[in-house]
Amino acid sequence: MVRGLLLLLLLFILPINAFAAESDTRQAWDDFASKVLEFGKQEEFERAKAMLEKFEEVFPGEENTEMTITEMRIVLNTHNRALHSVTATDQETEQRMKALTEFRLAVDALVTEEQPIWRQTDDKMLGLIDEMKAAVAHRDYKVYERDLQQFLGSYSVIRPALGIDLSTEMQQRLDSHIAFFENYGSSHKKDLSKQLETMKSDFKEVYEGHVEKNESSIVWMIISIGGIITVTLLYVLYRKYRGEKTDVKKYKQFEKD
Repeated sequence: MVRGLLLLLLLFILPINAFAAESDTRQAWDDFASKVLEFGKQEEFERAKAMLEKFEEVFPGEENTEMTITEMRIVLNTHNRALHSVTATDQETEQRMKALTEFRLAVDALVTEEQPIWRQTDDKMLGLIDEMKAAVAHRDYKVYERDLQQFLGSYSVIRPALGIDLSTEMQQRLDSHIAFFENYGSSHKKDLSKQLETMKSDFKEVYEGHVEKNESSIVWMIISIGGIITVTLLYVLYRKYRGEKTDVKKYKQFEKD
């Protein structure tokens, strides 16, 4: 009986320990990515490079089975661009910071279950769309072009993070809007207002909607919570079993006396 209980305890404790180890690993990824961006803001690019190299040592590590191929590819690509930016002394600081921010947002999207950092860009992105709509309405295409280039630049920074969090269908919808404005945004002026309105609707849905996540992390959470409850119940049953056994011994001893 006791051996059986111990075996059950072991079976449930192991998944909990595995989940805890995975959480620690992902936290390490997030910490390194955060430091990369902080050092970049201080223009300490050598220290940012050191953090990127440390990140490379721990990613993906032994937890890569919990990631999709797409997620891993996105993070590795942003890491490579960030590493190139900190070593490219001929690049402007703004371009280098875009690469570091892109990497930071991608890692955060990978490890954060709710409210990833890229969601904080909603005011900026939706605001730029509104400014473009107003410029088109007033036929001020110079302002429209300025805002469009800023919008496209900002989208390129958050695009990897969106690729991790959004469904394939929604990502394709956003990319189709971007492709239109990149290729026809300066020539098809009569279609701009309608396209901007449709694009705003989709971006608003992205910022206000539910973030798609790898179900494996949720499954591990359920297992861990269920394991804790089961371990507690087994412990209570074990204490009860031991107590009843002790009572029987005392009763038998009492009869003998």
